[in-house]
Amino acid sequence: MSAPPRLAPLEEARALLPTAPVAPRRLPLDRAIDHVLAAPLRAPGPLPPAPVALREGWAVASALTEGAGPYAPLPLPGLAWVVPGEALPPGTDAVLPPFALEDGAVLEPVAPGEGVRLAGELAAAGAELRPAGHLLAPADLLLAAAGIAAVEVRVPRIALRGAGLLAALVRAEGAEVVEAAPDLVLAVGATPDPLLLPAIATRPGEGLAVGRLDGAPALLLPAEPEAMLAGWWLLARPALRALAGRAPPPRQRMRLARKIASPIGFTELVALGADGAPAPPLGLVAALLTVPAGREGYEAGTEVEVEAP
Repeated sequence: MSAPPRLAPLEEARALLPTAPVAPRRLPLDRAIDHVLAAPLRAPGPLPPAPVALREGWAVASALTEGAGPYAPLPLPGLAWVVPGEALPPGTDAVLPPFALEDGAVLEPVAPGEGVRLAGELAAAGAELRPAGHLLAPADLLLAAAGIAAVEVRVPRIALRGAGLLAALVRAEGAEVVEAAPDLVLAVGATPDPLLLPAIATRPGEGLAVGRLDGAPALLLPAEPEAMLAGWWLLARPALRALAGRAPPPRQRMRLARKIASPIGFTELVALGADGAPAPPLGLVAALLTVPAGREGYEAGTEVEVEAP
């Protein structure tokens, strides 16, 4: 009768999975959405490059409106109409509201810069607009207004073998699902060759293993959804974030509503609800608590550090 496989610590398993970011790839801005910036994104010049209108109205030289009023209209014909975001014509420095001009005469004065966004007001040349490791979102398409047409991103290539359930999670981390030449394989029901760690001391986690498949590092995941997600959170997601050059999920403090008991020697992942109690099966998960292998758990009322699911 063969002896059961050695239960490897979680840290040993993580060390066998990717820890270095993949090479950057330059993509058009619209195709880079949902991928991770490889380097800080900086303003190519002052933003805006010239004064622009913040409101609809008439572009004027403010000095020419001094003394204007309802009872002392000041003739100022030939003014140019501007809309928000439009560059001011040369020689103008303010936007007169629509109601302040009647029959070509100004009815009120405006101060220099009124109704105007000045050159460089949003960002100086070279200012950091987005940090490295930022996951680009649809709102980042606004960067096109700064003249940014393409960006350098890191796009990990992940192969799924029987783990299609995780495809959406893989894409949410800025990676892409591929069939060939992966950086990492996530597999269910496949045996890595070679099998480097056949068992890992995590709970849930029976069936978690690390090896190689398709010439790439591979994480073998359990088929049971709860254990599969535990393997994703404890091992797969950290590996994907390392490949993308992305920081770990943000951490926060939460007070436990109930006692958490955990066996010594196992790293345990506990899904918590918003009330600080363990989330029931199919319940909403508000936070994830990782109990280290050296702890027997936490008493009710303990404030612990958790991360977003």
